[in-house]
Amino acid sequence: MMIQRVRNFLIAGLTALGLLAGSALADDQPRDILMLVNTEEDQVQGMAMSMASELAQRDHHVHIILCGEAAELALEENIPSALAPRDISSKELMQEAMSFGATVEVCHLFLPNSGYRQYEEEDLLDEVTVNNPEEQAEMISDGNTRVISY
Repeated sequence: MMIQRVRNFLIAGLTALGLLAGSALADDQPRDILMLVNTEEDQVQGMAMSMASELAQRDHHVHIILCGEAAELALEENIPSALAPRDISSKELMQEAMSFGATVEVCHLFLPNSGYRQYEEEDLLDEVTVNNPEEQAEMISDGNTRVISY
């Protein structure tokens, strides 16, 4: 289990470094960044949200879609653990990214499939919406969109 967590964290970090070092982002043009987050690992979620915040601060259009257990970050009632060194949770890092212009959506399958349909749209943070798969497919099809998965 620990080896899997370390592996996931390293893959997430290398993916993020590759994105920042990639030639497609080397120019000064803002890009659309579609970040798909589905991991339950706090550290990987935190890495994703830190990267989203950094990219949004660089004027890229960051769109975060949370699916599976990661979608629980969007629930008003969810209080995840704080992460070192900033003593801030992945949810707070997500909200920080949103303050810089990132948008956050939950996967359209999350609410109707969340344990006996226990969650409704009203349970989500005010700024979070449910994704539209057609819009997501359009964004992925756009040659200007970079897709990152955590």
